[in-house]
Amino acid sequence: MLLLVGLLAALAAPASAQASSTSTVDVVEAVGVLDDPLTDFVIGAIEQSNLDGSQAVVIRLDTDGALGGDIDRLVDTIESSDVPVVVYVGTAGARATGAGVRVAAAAHVLALAPTGLYGVAHPADLGDPGARTVGEVASDLEALADARGRDADFLVDAAESGAAVIAVPDGETGAPIADGTELPEGTDPTVVRTLDESALAEAGIADIVAPTIQQVLAALGGREVVTNAGDVVLDVDPVTANVRFVNLDLVQRILHTASSPTLAYLLLLAGALTLFFEVFQPGFGVSGFSAIGVLALGVYSVAVLPIQPLWAVIAVIGLLLLAYDLAIAGLSWPSAVGTLALGAGSINMWQIPQLAPPTWLIVVGTLSAAVFFIMMMTSVLRAQGNQALLGAKAVEGKVGIVRSALGPEGHIFVGGALWRARAPQGSGKVRTGTKVRVLGLNDSLTLDVEIVDDTSTTKV
Repeated sequence: MLLLVGLLAALAAPASAQASSTSTVDVVEAVGVLDDPLTDFVIGAIEQSNLDGSQAVVIRLDTDGALGGDIDRLVDTIESSDVPVVVYVGTAGARATGAGVRVAAAAHVLALAPTGLYGVAHPADLGDPGARTVGEVASDLEALADARGRDADFLVDAAESGAAVIAVPDGETGAPIADGTELPEGTDPTVVRTLDESALAEAGIADIVAPTIQQVLAALGGREVVTNAGDVVLDVDPVTANVRFVNLDLVQRILHTASSPTLAYLLLLAGALTLFFEVFQPGFGVSGFSAIGVLALGVYSVAVLPIQPLWAVIAVIGLLLLAYDLAIAGLSWPSAVGTLALGAGSINMWQIPQLAPPTWLIVVGTLSAAVFFIMMMTSVLRAQGNQALLGAKAVEGKVGIVRSALGPEGHIFVGGALWRARAPQGSGKVRTGTKVRVLGLNDSLTLDVEIVDDTSTTKV
């Protein structure tokens, strides 16, 4: 019997060693504002790691704060995790500000990359700065500091006075803030300290300073943390560990990326210009429908971003003035006023400076829109007359179907494409589904048609 027990123990020992050497560490990317798609993704990744029994979860965090994301639920998920959660504010130059401070403070282990910035904890939500008061944010952070054994004074100062720390290499504590370091909008440089790893640990602010994920993993070995499951000693070997990088899926990535102010601006501008281009064509084709899709994604982006509606309307009016001047072939004051309105509206429509496209991009976008209408579209319309005439000749005499009611103008489908068409004079409103015959192209580059089926018309 003793021999049998000894054999079982001998067999179990290598197996245990192998299990330890192949421990799984999940690395979760959390880059950008903490909106609903990103927050839900991180929560799901932590929950999955607990189900899989991973050795640790490392959240690579680089954020200016929350934008509607459920931070309460994310923090609760970290606190209730049986698996140790490591937050790594990296790589170099990364930051954890706003609600990112609360997420980092909830971690069992907090690591910073050199030049990584941690602090400036208010506002809690970039989209609604008044959602939580400074006192409420400070109270939340103080409770997390007590739970994790960290310095509560620093976290309270991060909420009340915008205090922050920037990680620096060993021996450089107190060094001046490096040239080119971009502090959060409105941050007082005098409340920003530069601390190395030993100074951060001694102050109870952070645990590790490391330039890469691999070095963070190497520094975890032997650390004891208290999770929801009790005391856990981290046994991570960066060489043999099974490191799984967990990323947003395609839909989550699209929805998260759409909350980028720069992308939102580009989507709206590109979609609008493409749609105007299609409107000035005799037919409405694939590019028109693509423009509608791009605009829809742009509208979704703006819906989750804090904007000033009045300035957004001014920007839209600017585009409409440019289009109007093109339509009447005026190229006069409406184009000048439209360009100014588009530029002013685009610059001032963003409520939060951190959530605004670069000014240079808006200037380039505005000038590009002006060139598009004043030069490109003018040339296109000049050449379009003959091309439209040739296209209209190809469908002349053919029977098409009304796709949007002619009242008197609408769209018909004929010759495999959508065309703008005008109802016969005196025919009233021509309903969708009515058969019409193409007579030719008028001076407005719109098809003149006659009704084939008179029973489908109504007088208006």
